[in-house]
Formats: sequence, C-alpha cells, structure tokens
Amino acid sequence: PSKVTIAVIGDSLADGIWGGLYRKLYRDKQFCVHRGAKNSVGFGASDMLDPLDRAFEAGPVDAVVMMIGANDRRGIYATDGKLAAAYHSPQWPAVYRARVDGFMDSVVARSVPLVWVLLPVMRDAGWDDDCRQINGTISEAADCRPLVATVETRPLTLDPEGKYAAYLKDAKGQQRLVRDADGIHFTDYGYDMIAGRVLAKLNEVSVKIGSETSEAK
Repeated sequence: PSKVTIAVIGDSLADGIWGGLYRKLYRDKQFCVHRGAKNSVGFGASDMLDPLDRAFEAGPVDAVVMMIGANDRRGIYATDGKLAAAYHSPQWPAVYRARVDGFMDSVVARSVPLVWVLLPVMRDAGWDDDCRQINGTISEAADCRPLVATVETRPLTLDPEGKYAAYLKDAKGQQRLVRDADGIHFTDYGYDMIAGRVLAKLNEVSVKIGSETSEAK
C-alpha cells in the first residue's frame, strides 16, 4: 500500500510503454508499474474497462497510463457481438468517441489522473491518416476533462523533414533505431524515449508521483 502504483492499460503499444516505465523505475522500490496492457486488443471489440477494473482490484492505483489504436482500424462491435459501426462508416467516429469517453470517465470517477499516449507517425500513409483521426478524437475528449492529459508522440517520431523515421539521433548525436520493422511498433530504445515523456507528464499531473521522483533524484 505504501508504493506508488502506475497502471498501464491498452494494446501492444501500451505494453511497450509499460516496459519502458518498468526499466526506468524498477530500481526505485517506491514504485510499482502494473502491467494491464495486452496484444491484439482495441476499442473495436471492447470498451477496455475490464483491464482497468482488474488494475484497481489488484490494489490502490495512483495514476493510469493508456495507449491504444494499433488494432482499431476495424469495425466496432457492441457487447452483444453485433456490429455497431463499420470501419470508415459515418457512424464510426461517434461510436469510437463513445468508447474513449467511457474509458476516460471510468478513470476520472476514481479520482486519479489519466495520461493518454497518442499514436506516433506511421510509415504507411493510410495508417498515418487513420491515426491522426484517432488522435484527434482522443485529444478532443481529453480537453474537457481536467484529470486527463495527453502525451504527443508524433513530434518525437519525425525526421527533420517531418517524415516517418526509423532512426533518430540520441542526446549524443548518434543514430539509434527507434521503430520496429513493421513501421508501427518501437524498439526498446524507442519505448524508453516515449516512457521518459510519459514519466515527465506523470510528474506534472500527480503530486504524489512528482514528489517521489523528486526525492529519488
């Protein structure tokens, strides 16, 4: 109960963020990073409330980190298994927004901050357009909820010309591989890079997490 717990929820991208946060915090025994992310999940088939509930059932949670969208280029199905909105249909944006709203409201109702990691630039142009739409939906939903903050990843994942980059320079000016061969996911270095931004945002939105990381320094 004395530990500061950060619950990471979402898909395979979120699981990579969990790994990045774990690598940054595992030496600090004041922190626990709950692994609630899972491959091949998304808002198309689920409201994602089950992994959120399980995180809180496991013990007190001080902040939630969410990243999702790698599997959301598809139709959205209701809990009874019926298709609620076909992908790219006129109904899809509103139904997707409802899933986002439901998740955000469930976290806010627990009075803990939610840091939502937005999708990065994608190598495939069609993928990238869809991710921009998803990011816009999430950003609009977050704007009206004080306990919800977003972390932009597009600026971190572009080359100097504003295009997708598999390699980026680190603080020493050395080229580092940041993206996986599929053009969607990241290498461990890439996830660590984003996890650093997530942790900085957590420091801003959570007094408890900010005080613990300050003491660790």
